[in-house]
Amino acid sequence: MKQTITDIQKVPDLSSHRQLFLDGSPFVVLHVSVIEKFGLRLGLEIEAETIEKIIAADEVMRAKNYALRLLREEKDKTATDEPEASRPSLKPKTYTKSEIEQRLQREGFSVEAIETSIAELIRSGHIRDRKFAENWIARRQKSNPRGKTLLKRELVDKGIDRETAERVVAAVETGDEAKVALQIAQKRVKQYSRLPMHVAKRRLHGFLARRGFGSEVVRQVLEQIF
Repeated sequence: MKQTITDIQKVPDLSSHRQLFLDGSPFVVLHVSVIEKFGLRLGLEIEAETIEKIIAADEVMRAKNYALRLLREEKDKTATDEPEASRPSLKPKTYTKSEIEQRLQREGFSVEAIETSIAELIRSGHIRDRKFAENWIARRQKSNPRGKTLLKRELVDKGIDRETAERVVAAVETGDEAKVALQIAQKRVKQYSRLPMHVAKRRLHGFLARRGFGSEVVRQVLEQIF
């Protein structure tokens, strides 16, 4: 059954939204972009199916705007909290696709609205899991170096899909990883100076393995130290 739009009113304190009236009764508050998208105007008769599409489009808009606010807040926080002199050249931390999905779920958005809004944010470049992973690894290797295995596990724990994590971690040069492992081992081995060599070697091997370095890298490092 068709209903007629009898009024479209501004919403106090929400300049970007309008209250829609159908057959003289308040119906729903919509973002102006949704109203424009569906060509809603006074006197227009609309079907129930169209109303459902309008509500769905509005929910997608609200989910997307919520996600964008999260991303902007994180960017502003990063820029404010770090002194300019110490600020890295990397772009500010952002949320992963998985993290945004979880936040939207907690806000009560429907599965359809989340999937659609996430897809739009990926297309627009606001969610870039590969770039997030690359930045994460760069920061990790500067502040608290570790091997490829642990880096991949951390990325997956952060919500990066396994394929992307493997692809980004694979780009880390093996030579660089071995250099990092050697630097860590040289510092760590000082703690084993009073131990028999075979004990120190076993402990250092376990330490490097727990830090995510592969068996071949660990073997090379142990050969150089012992």
